[in-house]
Amino acid sequence: METRNLAIMLTDIKGFTSKTASFSRAQTQELLTRHRELVLPVIEKFGGRLVKTIGDAFLVVFNSPTDAVICGMEIQAVLKAHNAEKAAPDKIEIRIAINAGEVAVHDDGDIYGDPVNITSRLESIAEAGEVFFTEAVYLSMNKREVPSSEIGYRQFKGIPEKIKVFRVLREVPVGSQPPGEAQEPPSHGSPVAPASRPPAVPGAPAPISLRAVSLLLDLVLFMSVASILTRQILFLGAVLSPIKIMIWVFCISFFLKRKGATPGMMIMKLKLVDAATGETPGKTLWRAALGVVSAVPLGLGYIWAFFEKDGLTWHDLLTNTRIVRA
Repeated sequence: METRNLAIMLTDIKGFTSKTASFSRAQTQELLTRHRELVLPVIEKFGGRLVKTIGDAFLVVFNSPTDAVICGMEIQAVLKAHNAEKAAPDKIEIRIAINAGEVAVHDDGDIYGDPVNITSRLESIAEAGEVFFTEAVYLSMNKREVPSSEIGYRQFKGIPEKIKVFRVLREVPVGSQPPGEAQEPPSHGSPVAPASRPPAVPGAPAPISLRAVSLLLDLVLFMSVASILTRQILFLGAVLSPIKIMIWVFCISFFLKRKGATPGMMIMKLKLVDAATGETPGKTLWRAALGVVSAVPLGLGYIWAFFEKDGLTWHDLLTNTRIVRA
């Protein structure tokens, strides 16, 4: 088995499972066929090799990191044109992640190694319509051909060291700015004008262990205060009280709304963010209530996080939020 230094691209369709849940088999096949017809010619154009198809995902390798990133940019441009006049069910929106490194190449052409695993983790936080790539790609690509913006370090599950992440920066086309607001093309490291600054991107969810400790701290603090107020030594009856559950929900919602974190989360240096914008979410009361729902059926909503690919609970998924490091 030989080893090679390659640029690795992983793509997948945003919301494929939910999108195709109401599709017939013929409709699903039509979507996948159209996806291939739009994306694979672009990959071939830039010298990419399709390693394998994983459901709605493509694993591709390139000899050139620059070609890989420019290919990702053109794929997104092709799909944007395709989606322009399509109804929501017919749109194809994909996430693209690119990494580079030494991989083992099997006799059948498949690839293995940490660079592949990192690419998969990066793809999990990439956004539809965007091209995310690692520092390994940034350092080896031609930076004059790819305008980029640094997102920051991210800690991925199963990867011991933090990975610095970048994204392709979408520049404002010349002539599109209002009079008097013409800008120099932004480059990495230079300030980006507010009008063209990309939205904040949340990192990967904080480790489950940290989130569990923060929840335990919140419970202990709440139980202690409630015990003092109600002069109870044991708090079991209070936990099962509907009134106390309502107080819990409102307290959690209050802290999330005002501070972006509960007391336990603040102690553990965590915060709650909207998965799409990276900002403090608005519907904190709804999330706090759903947190109780996650706990009611034997804690299944929390146990779910151990099996979900991004470590998210039911109330994380239902409210499109995540707890990240502050």
